[in-house]
Amino acid sequence: MFLLIVILVLILAYILVGICLPSPMTLSNHLIMRGNLKGIYERIEDFNNWSDWAIWNEDNSMEITIPKLAKGVGAQYIWTSKIKEIKQGSLTLTNLSADHFLIYEFCYDKLKRGEFLFELEEQEAGTFVKCSITIQNKRKIFSRYFLYFNRKSVIRNIHEVLLKIDRGI
Repeated sequence: MFLLIVILVLILAYILVGICLPSPMTLSNHLIMRGNLKGIYERIEDFNNWSDWAIWNEDNSMEITIPKLAKGVGAQYIWTSKIKEIKQGSLTLTNLSADHFLIYEFCYDKLKRGEFLFELEEQEAGTFVKCSITIQNKRKIFSRYFLYFNRKSVIRNIHEVLLKIDRGI
């Protein structure tokens, strides 16, 4: 009986702490890039360029489809993968301001999970580019824990993406 109570208390604590973890969570990183603002913006906006710098493209089982529009509001980047955690999903460019910002909605299994935001600003030293990922984990407590404990890794991945964009300029 005592063991059952301990297990129930641990499960309840897991759920309560999970509910208190942030949702949504925004993770970001930035880099001052060498290229000019217009060139960097075009490299990010056009999905045809993503194969050069999107680190998730390293999944050999991933099939990527870019239907019709490759850039501009409404452009989509759709993937399917044999890796269970990646499965299938999409990115859709939902908002932009030419040479200033791009907002992408991302979905897994047709459920909206969050947004990618690229902000660009021309500066004396180069082009300041910030990438932010906002992830919604409203109902998935395990996903909140996973993201919370892996946030530094996600931030490093964002930095790696920014470096790849910069190298391609």
